[in-house]
Amino acid sequence: MRKFLFFLLIAISSANAQEITLKWAEKIPTKGYISILGGKDGYYFTTHVNRNDDLVGRKYDANMQLVSEKSIAFNVDNKKYGYTGAYFVDKSIIHFITDERRKEDKEYLLTGFTDFNLTTTDKMIVADERGDDDRVLKFGTRAISPDSTKVMVYHEKAGKKKEPTILIYKVYNATFTDVINEGAASLPIKTKNYSTDDVTVDNLGNVYVMARIIKEKDEKGKNLSDYYYKLIVFGKDKTVKEFDFDYKDNNISYVDMIPGKNNTFFCTGFLTNLKGGKKRLISDEMFFATFDCNKLTLSESKMLKVDGLYPDEIKKNEDYVPYKIRAIYEKKDGGYSVVAEQYKLIVVTSYSNGVYRESYIYYYCDIACVQTDNKANVLSITRIPKYQKNAGNPSIISTFKDDKTYVVYEDLTKNLSAQDDKSTKRSTKTMFSSDSKNSLFLLTVGGDGTVNKEILYDYRDSKIKPRILGSRQTAPGKILLNADDQLGLIEIK
Repeated sequence: MRKFLFFLLIAISSANAQEITLKWAEKIPTKGYISILGGKDGYYFTTHVNRNDDLVGRKYDANMQLVSEKSIAFNVDNKKYGYTGAYFVDKSIIHFITDERRKEDKEYLLTGFTDFNLTTTDKMIVADERGDDDRVLKFGTRAISPDSTKVMVYHEKAGKKKEPTILIYKVYNATFTDVINEGAASLPIKTKNYSTDDVTVDNLGNVYVMARIIKEKDEKGKNLSDYYYKLIVFGKDKTVKEFDFDYKDNNISYVDMIPGKNNTFFCTGFLTNLKGGKKRLISDEMFFATFDCNKLTLSESKMLKVDGLYPDEIKKNEDYVPYKIRAIYEKKDGGYSVVAEQYKLIVVTSYSNGVYRESYIYYYCDIACVQTDNKANVLSITRIPKYQKNAGNPSIISTFKDDKTYVVYEDLTKNLSAQDDKSTKRSTKTMFSSDSKNSLFLLTVGGDGTVNKEILYDYRDSKIKPRILGSRQTAPGKILLNADDQLGLIEIK
């Protein structure tokens, strides 16, 4: 029997709750903010730039005590290289550097390596390059496989008018000693009116491109959307496959590719009804398909009815915010816990005194948690109201342990007692807003959809404010919090 649980507000009792701890490390003397790399064997790693503009690596133990700290320097002649970030893999930290060499009229993407004792080798590897005369887009872009054993670097080469865009990619192993897959492929998209939503790589080295395509006049059909999504797969065996997502009577809000177990991806998302009326701006259905990375096959989409994600009626178009799936967790019985959040970006273009300007409005709103059985049939739907419009610290981060889903986010403290949309206060960053009115919240959603909500701590009691979008789950039940100049660890035992 399906349950619809809008919101249940109770305090977490110590008799039923799992033990939850939050530990903070000492403050870091940084010029900017820390970057969380990951965790392994009870140790956690970060980087930051100190006040002397040196890149510094840090290693912490499970109690958030500093174990070691070292400066990270690279064997590069050009001291004005660009540092673009790092990946945390099985045996090392991989750094990515752009090096522009004007005498050669070339730019290189280099990789450097630091071990878990924070020792950096002199070895640098050229992962990608481009010439100054190349029509290159997105140079230095990269992706990592779900198991962190494969790293893809890629860029796009713009074609001339009526010519397709070329995707140039290389997939390396984690030590960058072997190329698993490489190619220069024309994206098989006939129209120029498309956007690339995602480019990623799986554990085997296959490459995936998800594109949103505006239909040509002759492609539009009755009761069909004006656009569709296409998944293009470039197999490491040079197989190229295409899969279209287009559903009658519905628009697709997003297609999210979420890693699953046993070399699979979930291709899933929410649908918006095209028929008009009261249902026009309400998502009450989602699709759920599984991609087999070994066979390069996509299962038939299973359509799931997901009532209760919105109020009965949305009167204004600007009040509609679609859901994006943030995580899918597999339960012990083979069912799933699906975590979603409303997200929308609006770009406003204005013209004044001969200059075009763009402004951005970000919405991060309600949280939803959908529980299914092992055949992906919906068992319960839980919605927790939240409204963040251009908020200073938006979005959510989640983890999963012992068949319970945990969601961490910031909200106005007074929303602890909010039980419906009308009583939920809106969080918007303005010149009059104050962080002292906010708290760090924790939701615990059981396998049956029941939800507990509590405050981890009130910002009036601490000046430490973690950035949700800069934080990271490192293992089931463990979340590293990034508070710019401080590192915290939430652990669910």
